[in-house]
Amino acid sequence: MNKVTFPDKPTYNFTHEQLLQRNKILADEIEPIKFSEIGNMNSLIESFSKTSFQARKLGEGAKLYRKELEEETTIIWSLAGSLFSAGLRELVIDSVRKNLVDCLVCTGALFEQDMLEALGYKHYAQKSTENDSLLQSLLIDRIYDHLLDELELQHVDLTYQKIAKQMSSGNYSSREFMLECGKWLSNAEGASDSVMLAAYEMNVPIFIPAINDCSIGIGLAMNQAESNGGICIDSIKDLREIAMMKNICGDSGIVIIGGGVPKNYSQDSVVMAEMLGYNVNKHKFGIQISTADSRDGGLSGSTLSEAISWGKNDREMEEIMIWGEASVYFPLLLSYIHNVERNNKKELNKHITTN
Repeated sequence: MNKVTFPDKPTYNFTHEQLLQRNKILADEIEPIKFSEIGNMNSLIESFSKTSFQARKLGEGAKLYRKELEEETTIIWSLAGSLFSAGLRELVIDSVRKNLVDCLVCTGALFEQDMLEALGYKHYAQKSTENDSLLQSLLIDRIYDHLLDELELQHVDLTYQKIAKQMSSGNYSSREFMLECGKWLSNAEGASDSVMLAAYEMNVPIFIPAINDCSIGIGLAMNQAESNGGICIDSIKDLREIAMMKNICGDSGIVIIGGGVPKNYSQDSVVMAEMLGYNVNKHKFGIQISTADSRDGGLSGSTLSEAISWGKNDREMEEIMIWGEASVYFPLLLSYIHNVERNNKKELNKHITTN
């Protein structure tokens, strides 16, 4: 594939005063957490596992994850929430390259954030409490306590449109499209590192079951409107491919950050595979980090134990529920396992096919 270039960034005629306001508000970049900065946290995590409350759960979860890595269990990550923009993106990139995860099932918003930083842009800490109406007038978008430039986000939309435009017309699963995005980024001039690029290089599949609900969907819709056709994401093909992934991966477990559609899709892969005629093992372990509440009938989706009744998780499943906020607990969990050496790189992308 020849070198490719990003589309031009959108422009807007701000007043001088607006430019000054934007520069002041978008001044403090979110700094990513890196494995090199975490240091050796193993002693702390070991100590946590011998205490109580959420410290013990975190320690138990970290030990369980490490054990399953060493046993060559297929590890499926289910990721929801603004993890990449909050500073966890580089940990995910390095985890993919370190062979600590074999499959990603995510919200589309995470790959708005991933592409935005692949374009060389940043997310910014909100250090003061500007009115959201003012932010709208300055084309600044807010994610709780951090910010991004709307023009840069539109550049993300246009980039996904350009990738789609260069693909042959037809139906693609979200996995196939994300694989194409990683391949495209590997040849893009000036691209920064990204989760998509790392997943492409390591043959780690990325499934986005609700892909319409993000910049990717916008970019694909723009491509269809412009070309009166173009590519289409086939959600049923997606289902068949995640079932195939479960069929070929052997023993598996899920690490769930947040919940929602990615969580349920990861768990449902077992039932999908069975209904398509495959003889698969149910998920043997599960770790979830969440602040959601089960008293309203769920835990941003069914609990790990509830999913046992549906036949998604094994009857003897080892499950750890960590009640806490992911920007704190997930890096601590990863700090314990990031030096584990695995002998078997799954390379699932090479083997998934619905033909």
